[in-house]
Amino acid sequence: MTIALILFMSLIQTERIMFYYNTLLLFRVYFWVSVILICICTFLLIRIFIKGQSIFPILFHKFRSLHIPKVAKYIIVFIMTGNLVAIVLGKAWYPFYDVGMFRWSTPYQDSDKMVYQPKYYYWQNGQYKILDLRKEGSFILSDHFGWGYTDEFMFAATYRNRGEKKNFEFLSALMKERGVDTLWVGVHSVNFETHDVIFNPDICNAVKINQAANLYYGPIYIPDYQVNRCHEN
Repeated sequence: MTIALILFMSLIQTERIMFYYNTLLLFRVYFWVSVILICICTFLLIRIFIKGQSIFPILFHKFRSLHIPKVAKYIIVFIMTGNLVAIVLGKAWYPFYDVGMFRWSTPYQDSDKMVYQPKYYYWQNGQYKILDLRKEGSFILSDHFGWGYTDEFMFAATYRNRGEKKNFEFLSALMKERGVDTLWVGVHSVNFETHDVIFNPDICNAVKINQAANLYYGPIYIPDYQVNRCHEN
């Protein structure tokens, strides 16, 4: 029954079905294979009903025996029937099969091909190391924090609370316990046109990007010593 219903819905929801039938050989093959399978499934379903082996009479009897008002039963049947018809026809008819989030299309926007993400980093043995907080929420992927720092905390520290000074101070204190004295802010950039992914440790560039770029979740907190270093230069 499920196979027959899916094939039936696929056919009746196909717009300009006769156009495709008359112009595409592959669609004609699909059409007749679907019709044959629908007929076979329908025939088998009728045989099951005749032999009394169908589960639907049992479900119908149990539904009728429910100790709820008849009005409620009528409403349930009406809603289920309306939803079934709407799904079969592929039509979003309120209140049946209505998906509000797809009711209006989102206007097209030609977004910037460059996306910037300021991140904290530190220097170790003459090389910069990115403090990737999204990794730190996982014990397996974590480089520093491990147990005790959940993914929810690291998500908030990376995005929603990244502009808070106390968030930076907390992370800085944790890193000092692990031998990292100074955290800086650099910029991770992705070019969706060339697919280049680059991390720029230039602290002054980070200050500029943090102030000027359109950043998701807003700017990150940049410590005063980094801002003062840029002003000195």
